Amino acid sequence: LVLPMGVDDAPGLDNFLDEANSDLLAYLKQQLLKRSSGHLDTFTGLLVHGDPGSGKSHLSAALAEWVEECRGKAIRLNGLNDLKRISGTEQLNQVYLLDDLEAFLGDPISEREVLTFVERLKQHNAGLVLFARQPVNGLKISLADLRSRIQAMEGFELRALNEADKREVLRQRARQRGIILNEEVLNWL
Repeated sequence: LVLPMGVDDAPGLDNFLDEANSDLLAYLKQQLLKRSSGHLDTFTGLLVHGDPGSGKSHLSAALAEWVEECRGKAIRLNGLNDLKRISGTEQLNQVYLLDDLEAFLGDPISEREVLTFVERLKQHNAGLVLFARQPVNGLKISLADLRSRIQAMEGFELRALNEADKREVLRQRARQRGIILNEEVLNWL
C-alpha cells in the first residue's frame, strides 16, 4: 500500500520550522516589513546562504508570500529569463528574492545581468535577498564589481534542520494528513 505523502504544502512561514534559524527569520521579517511598508528609504541587500536542503527555496517562497500578506510587493526570481523579464520594472519598496545565485555565476553575461539588476535596485531603493549555497567568499564570482556589491550586503547562514527538527517536520506533515507517526516509524524512516 503506497500512501501519498509527497510535499504538496505551499511553502509558508507557518510550515517553516525555524528552531535553528529563529534569529535570522526575525531579522528578515523585520527588514522586509520595513521595506514593504515604506520605512526604509535606502537599498537593502541580504545574502542568505546554506547547504542544499537547508530550506532556502522554501524560505524564499515563504517570505514572498509573507510580504504580500503584509500588503507589500515581493517578486521571486529563479533564472536569467526572470531577471530579463522584469528589467526596467523595479519600484520603490518592492522586495526581490533571487534563488540559486550560483546559477548566474561563472558566465560573464549572466553576472553582468545580475550586476545591472543590483544597480537598478539601488537606484530605486528596493530590497533584495539573494539565496546561495556558499557565503560570499565561497562564491565563484568572476566580475569584480558584482563581488564587491555582494560583499557589501549583510550575509546570513541558514542552518539545516537537525535530526530532532526533521522528525518534527515529518510529524507535522503527517498530522496535517490525519496520520500519527510514532517513534518506531520515525526510526525506520
